[in-house]
Amino acid sequence: MADMPVPMNLSATRPLLISLTMLGLFSMPANAQSPTKDYRDWSVTCSDLKTCTAVSISGLNEMGLSKPPRGVSDKTETGWLWIEIEAGPNATPKILYSGEYLSDAPIAKDGTLRILGQNGRALANGAFVLTSHELGASQVQIADVARFINVARAGQSVVYSPGTGRAVQSFASLSGFVAALRAIEAHQGRTGTGGAWIDRGKQARDRIPPAPKTPRVSAMAFSKITSRTTVPKLVMDRRKAECDDSDRLDYGGQGIESFNLGKGRILWAVPCGAGAYNMWSKFYLQTNSNRLDPYRFSSPDPATDEQDAHSLVNVSVEPETGQISAFSKGRGVGDCGSAQTYTWDGTEFVLTSWIEMTACSGLTPDFWPVRIKKEIIPPSGKAKR
Repeated sequence: MADMPVPMNLSATRPLLISLTMLGLFSMPANAQSPTKDYRDWSVTCSDLKTCTAVSISGLNEMGLSKPPRGVSDKTETGWLWIEIEAGPNATPKILYSGEYLSDAPIAKDGTLRILGQNGRALANGAFVLTSHELGASQVQIADVARFINVARAGQSVVYSPGTGRAVQSFASLSGFVAALRAIEAHQGRTGTGGAWIDRGKQARDRIPPAPKTPRVSAMAFSKITSRTTVPKLVMDRRKAECDDSDRLDYGGQGIESFNLGKGRILWAVPCGAGAYNMWSKFYLQTNSNRLDPYRFSSPDPATDEQDAHSLVNVSVEPETGQISAFSKGRGVGDCGSAQTYTWDGTEFVLTSWIEMTACSGLTPDFWPVRIKKEIIPPSGKAKR
């Protein structure tokens, strides 16, 4: 059976977003998170803390969106380049590279990254020795970051050579790199200051706004109800009305779960549908024997369908930590989609984490851009970020 549309409005086959102007991306409050916007072969996402991530998406060659630039063989593997910049006047970009594209085979993490110009030749001062990063990629050394950005402004691509050799193993496009960083600078208030890398100006670095303070959410544990023997009729009636595919997925409703949130509140998780690699459940809040309402989970984006607002994909419920997690895959290998965590604070499930990768370009969730990030105070009282 072909995969069905998922509630988080992600699709395995949807095309990249059409590139928009910076005004289109940042016509919002200065401290707001932003949805992903594309700049040719790059995408930009900014979180609620104004941390911005730019990712090369040239690995999408299976969709015909890129081809090796001049100076790079057609047989060269596609890699990805990833840049994260926190908000505030003293932030230093973190630049990572990986030549792994959906490969289980280990590759050398140390190596050299060289920047090629429009003519396909290496640019002067454009070679960078990489070091291993803890998450499995390679990292441009902090001392070389400013030089990298300066040289890359005139580049068309980067090529990676493992170890100490010069044989090119993979590449990433720099088309859109300058526009992506320019957009980040505008969002973080760097434009025209000494803290910018693209649109640098004479204004003092301290004119750059500080990063927003990380919100804190105190989690409350709840409990799974294991003593019930039957599912109430009002729950089964809602399942029948809203989950047409439920009996194929969960015959008789045996997978329905309930959780005691306290103060007479019961949360019902109802398996509702499945596709090739996504399963989704609908959630309902019961406040008395005759009242059952859809539980609406918050999202950075408005739900396209009212039904989607109380659905989560590939759900994991952890009553002891007070958390519900979900992972909506954009395609089966799990290199795109969104993942979110909701934390029970005694009144509602607060959205405390949301990461998202709209382009299916070989990145594992460890590297997905962050849109929402809050500090969680677990039931034990020890802070968890």
